[in-house]
Amino acid sequence: MKIQGLGSKKIAKLYKELNIVDKASLQVACENGKVSELSGFAKKTEQNILEAVKQLGAKKDRYPIDQMRRLNQEIIDYIDTLNYIDQYSSAGSFRRFKEMSKDLDFIISTDNPKAVQQQLLNIPNKVKEVAVGNTKVSLELAYDDETIGVDFRLIEPSAFYHTLQHFTGSKEHNIRIRQLAKARDEKVSEYGIEQADGTLIQYDSEAKIYEHFNVNFIPPAMREDGSEFDKDLSNIITIDDINGDIHMHTTYSDGAFSIRDMVEANIAKGYKFMVITDHSQSLRVANGLQVERLLRQNEEIKALDKEYSEIDIYSGTEMDILPDGSLDYDDEFLAQLDYVIGAIHQSFNQSEEQIMERLANACRNPYVRHIAHPTGRIIGRRDGYKPNIEH
Repeated sequence: MKIQGLGSKKIAKLYKELNIVDKASLQVACENGKVSELSGFAKKTEQNILEAVKQLGAKKDRYPIDQMRRLNQEIIDYIDTLNYIDQYSSAGSFRRFKEMSKDLDFIISTDNPKAVQQQLLNIPNKVKEVAVGNTKVSLELAYDDETIGVDFRLIEPSAFYHTLQHFTGSKEHNIRIRQLAKARDEKVSEYGIEQADGTLIQYDSEAKIYEHFNVNFIPPAMREDGSEFDKDLSNIITIDDINGDIHMHTTYSDGAFSIRDMVEANIAKGYKFMVITDHSQSLRVANGLQVERLLRQNEEIKALDKEYSEIDIYSGTEMDILPDGSLDYDDEFLAQLDYVIGAIHQSFNQSEEQIMERLANACRNPYVRHIAHPTGRIIGRRDGYKPNIEH
């Protein structure tokens, strides 16, 4: 049971003083006002805990992209083991990189849909067969203590890219496609483009579908409200344009890999530069670096920078902007770093005015180059604090 705001110390206090051992006993204690009577637990904290407890176990209608990405990859790993598949792709809102999705969609082209259907029914962690037909298999899978729906559409190979384009969406995007087709006296569907004389055109790429309507290819992540058709997309930024990473953690703080591991991973991505930005000293929960440790880390970074000629490695920090607006290191020390990030990690419940003053104070510092996660939210898990983005 994971509840935001309940760390190990507070959990221990709830157990020792109120004998809270599970969700039910925690809910009763909150409803009876017992939690807010404990030192360190305000009435607002009690209300937040109660709301979180009530939501535990409730069926969600949307899931965050990081969770869906992991499940999506597990499904891909399974599909890769199957027979009779020509090609496949993710579709739907996940393919459009929506922050939250209600389910996952896959388009699979095959000349033997029955055989593929039977193999899909053997997928691990299957909870329920929602619908099983010749062209669609809908399942529910157990994942991360959730039950998440997955739709597999089975299509003949010649229609694959039309089906993929259609079921990637969005609804508004596809309306614009149909309008373009209608202007040419054509009809568009998941099977192809039907001309006025009934001839069905089927292309072997999504790009050719858009080219048919004299439109530049529109990446899935931009297929939303239809306005993308009216924009110049000839020079959009792609992943190939990214040359470096300026925010990353290592085992010095709360990262999973060493500096050397991160260097080699960045080289593998083809990056030309990188900045190590572990947490600062006040963030003890993330093993933030005291000045002495950060200086020692800087020496390691300098040595690795000399060792690896393929990439430039810079020293930095993700420095806490403290509740009173002060910064976690003084300017004399910050001057020794190559790159400084400012970030809020505590006191999220402050007023908008207080939050904005903290951010403004960091921005006024001559060494702070940018603000990390400026709303503090975690998609689908935490709302964050309240900055005035328009300010």
